[in-house]
Amino acid sequence: ALAEALQANAESRLRKLALFSTGLGPAAGVSFAALLRSNRSLVDLDLRFCKIGDLAGVAVAEALQENAQTALRSLQLTYTGMGAAAREAFEALRRSNPGIEVILDDAEEEKAE
Repeated sequence: ALAEALQANAESRLRKLALFSTGLGPAAGVSFAALLRSNRSLVDLDLRFCKIGDLAGVAVAEALQENAQTALRSLQLTYTGMGAAAREAFEALRRSNPGIEVILDDAEEEKAE
């Protein structure tokens, strides 16, 4: 609901959103991907400890690749339950937009390999 409300408010000037440990799951992650596809104000998004999973992780990475006008500079995704597919999508994002700092969990990365 929060992501949809922010997306509906095209004039939003929200720059930082910290949602760590809020219990958000895959559906919320996909909603945030839809928001990030067109958002131009958000600079820092923190989803640490939200179990958005692999599918939503891929959706977020792809949305940010599609949004050439994103202002996002920091995306914190430690302990989000993402696997190899999401990691690959974020590596592609890093190559296409090195200005976005994507923080993933080292322990999960080792597990995925």
